[in-house]
Amino acid sequence: MLSENWTKLTPSPRNIAFAAFVLMGTIAVYNRVVAPHANYVLAAQRYESVANKLTRKKQAIINNVKIKKKELEGLEEKLEQMRTNLFEPIEAKEFFSDIEVMSEGANCTIHSLDVSQTRSALKTANHAKLSVVGSYRNIVVLMNKLQGSPRQVWIDSVSIKPISDSSEQVKCDISIVIYTTKEKEAVL
Repeated sequence: MLSENWTKLTPSPRNIAFAAFVLMGTIAVYNRVVAPHANYVLAAQRYESVANKLTRKKQAIINNVKIKKKELEGLEEKLEQMRTNLFEPIEAKEFFSDIEVMSEGANCTIHSLDVSQTRSALKTANHAKLSVVGSYRNIVVLMNKLQGSPRQVWIDSVSIKPISDSSEQVKCDISIVIYTTKEKEAVL
């Protein structure tokens, strides 16, 4: 009886072949249909993750560019404002040639005028040492005229000494600095 049950439990070669065929078919279908789609889904998920990271980086770069552009515009405005305070080379020559006229207009007499220059990469500093004789009030008028230019005139130092005890006249030594823009070089 045991042997009869045993024969019923053992599969026939036909059943084994059918089971093997079904198993191989299932594996083939999985490898041909399911596995590629699973790989595509996994690749799409990775792509989406990378695309999101790149989008965030792109946005950060765009924001940085906007910030840098605003900073550049601000610096350009400051540079333009600074340039409005600087003399053009021709204006500097005119300014120094007009010092005598300004002195006479303020009733001061020029004792001496020495002009020199120092150059840097962006601008040229024009220094003048002016010695004038006049009343204290007239010297104040002269300094106001010097600084009344539409461009910036720096008075670095002022030294006032009386000529004599009995005179209202004083001698004033004034150090003046004006800055000029660098002349633009011709582009060939």
